[in-house]
Amino acid sequence: MEFSDILEDLIQEKNISLRKISQMTNLSAMQLSKYLHGSIPNINSALILANYFNCSLDYLFGLSNIKKSIDYNNFELNKFITRYEKLLIKNNTNNCKFSRKCDFSESLLRYWKNGGLPKMENIIKIATNLGTSIEYLIGRVD
Repeated sequence: MEFSDILEDLIQEKNISLRKISQMTNLSAMQLSKYLHGSIPNINSALILANYFNCSLDYLFGLSNIKKSIDYNNFELNKFITRYEKLLIKNNTNNCKFSRKCDFSESLLRYWKNGGLPKMENIIKIATNLGTSIEYLIGRVD
């Protein structure tokens, strides 16, 4: 399932309007509508939605069928680059090979090494290609 379908299912499960979700999360109803029509949220908005719907990011983006909750307050986004580099080694690859495989530019990889965070769609791509969870990759679980 795609993110927009999962989000729609979660909204239907709660039987709640976009307006009410907007009030509860501070995400605009227009933004939520865009997500329902295929836009991918940034990491901060994704975390807000996962917390609101009491599910993991992996569930929210279709990487897991298990709807387990992750403690929103217990994560460290600065762990991303360290975990990314460890996963490259574990998968017997390097930045150059991986960037070609995933169509990432070398400058994008340098940006991440300097503390920048990938877009959500790139985090999903990295997790999928390196055989890990989004939650592990961004430091929400060990």
